[in-house]
Amino acid sequence: MAFNAMWKPGPQAVAGMPGNGSANPALVIYLDPDSLAILPPSDPAAWPELIRLLRQIRDSADNLAVFLDKHKAVPDAQPE
Repeated sequence: MAFNAMWKPGPQAVAGMPGNGSANPALVIYLDPDSLAILPPSDPAAWPELIRLLRQIRDSADNLAVFLDKHKAVPDAQPE
């Protein structure tokens, strides 16, 4: 089943792993006001695929951040 979604984060958006080290780890992205959680499969044998995906997400997020930082709009200079 394919699922596509698109969100634009609000000003209070954050991401993290709540309960770091808990029995129920997850990557949670609080998008202000919506949220998205990525949970590991219950079978640890399937974790390598999730680990690969999480690393792709990390690397792609870093690439996007670098791109946006490089191309961000610079506010017009204020006249003196």
